[in-house]
Amino acid sequence: MSGELVKGDAVRCKRSTIQRHVSPNGGSGVYNNLMPDAYKDYATVARQLGREPLPFEVAARCPFGLPSVIENERTREMPTSFWVSCPSLVSAISRVESTGGVREAREAVGEPTVEEIHNAHRSRYGTRVAGVRDAAAGSVKCLHAFTALHLSGAIPNPVAEWTLSRLDHPYPEGHCCSAEDADD
Repeated sequence: MSGELVKGDAVRCKRSTIQRHVSPNGGSGVYNNLMPDAYKDYATVARQLGREPLPFEVAARCPFGLPSVIENERTREMPTSFWVSCPSLVSAISRVESTGGVREAREAVGEPTVEEIHNAHRSRYGTRVAGVRDAAAGSVKCLHAFTALHLSGAIPNPVAEWTLSRLDHPYPEGHCCSAEDADD
């Protein structure tokens, strides 16, 4: 399998098939009360984040079938509804951000379009994308947040399309960076 971004079912997870994953016992202890697939996803996201995750749902998967985007539980005070969890994808987007990508994306897409995305996010989740303040009209704060929204299918958007078009290899070649045996 190539490390190229795969469109369709391999990346997008239909909302009807998303499994709910809750950290049992406040995030500690044994997880044998989770279904086997839920435990695998929970353990994968814990490796990706480097900590036990708080409640989340898998919103999109990488070409290798593991979580790449998670949706945070909405009851938590969290300005970012969706997170890119895959370390390889996070790094690829970070490289775009580090070379001026946030400014370039805003200029390429246009402030009115960015505002439409913020308004759609506010109507669904109560905040603007990545917690951007109202006074920051047309602002793109984080390419990761826009991309996570897009890959999840929640709010497909041109900021993410712009970002994804600049990623050479969003996923590793031949193996998943988050698999249990990725370090072997």
